[in-house]
Amino acid sequence: MGRIAEALKRAQQERERRRHVGLADRTDPVGIDWRQTGSQPNCTESPTEGSAKSSLCEMIIKPPPPRKSFAVEAEPIGVEVIDPHILTFHEPTSGIAEKYRSVRTRLVTNNPSGSTRIHAIISTLRQEGRTVTVANLGFSLAELKHLRVAMVDMDFRQQGLTRMLKADDRPGIAEVLRGEKRLAEVCIPVVRENLHFIPTGRLDKASPSDLLASNQMAEVFREINERYHYALVDTPPLHACADVGLIGPLCHSLLIVIRMNHTPEPLLRRSVKMLQANHLMIAGCILAGVSDDAVNFSDGQDFYNGGPQ
Repeated sequence: MGRIAEALKRAQQERERRRHVGLADRTDPVGIDWRQTGSQPNCTESPTEGSAKSSLCEMIIKPPPPRKSFAVEAEPIGVEVIDPHILTFHEPTSGIAEKYRSVRTRLVTNNPSGSTRIHAIISTLRQEGRTVTVANLGFSLAELKHLRVAMVDMDFRQQGLTRMLKADDRPGIAEVLRGEKRLAEVCIPVVRENLHFIPTGRLDKASPSDLLASNQMAEVFREINERYHYALVDTPPLHACADVGLIGPLCHSLLIVIRMNHTPEPLLRRSVKMLQANHLMIAGCILAGVSDDAVNFSDGQDFYNGGPQ
């Protein structure tokens, strides 16, 4: 069995163990398995304790190459409207927030050159934690103040991230794709100066497919690539529509969110095979809704050995 199947099995066993011993069945939405990559780095250690650890710390704290200057024009989003599910902001010392930081660390250390990375966050079905993951991971990345981070809502049908950040009435990427707005006019600062949010905007009479297939798509992603160090794109679920097939090729990689006891394994297998058939890079998966001790992150290696086993 591959790491994905093993993670699901161990997570279920842990939930059963906790239930039998009378412990609370508390679940966390996200995390990472450091047993596959070594211990999480401690950046306060002396450089003499090993060049490998020093290099790892340097990747996290060293400023990456600067991006083009970018003066946004939209009014910022205030603290008072930040959704309570964004625990990396509201409860930054919580265990859940730390797990998001662990995923952040994996993304940063997998990018030693500091080049721009645009990640599409995808899921097979709705209600798997994809939008919550985008928001929490975005806030976590922006804690590294030398990074410029963007969160982009491209789920035109549900607009989950746009509603979560109370930006329903704001112009967004739809207006940019129609040529009505510039990117600088729709990028909204969110609490931190280095964190921006691009809402969906208004579809008007255009369909999501028309917008995603427009000539402006490549230009918008090119500009995002020039302006930001990291961009996280919220997408519709794979099983609901084919939008990821148009968004994915413009991103550097995909991260799949899988919810424990919710995502059907056969459907996940078919989704992974479809992504592979379209030559889309799967960076890894995030297993949501698992207990503290369960394995809940895997890199993309299993996906390129025939899919999750």
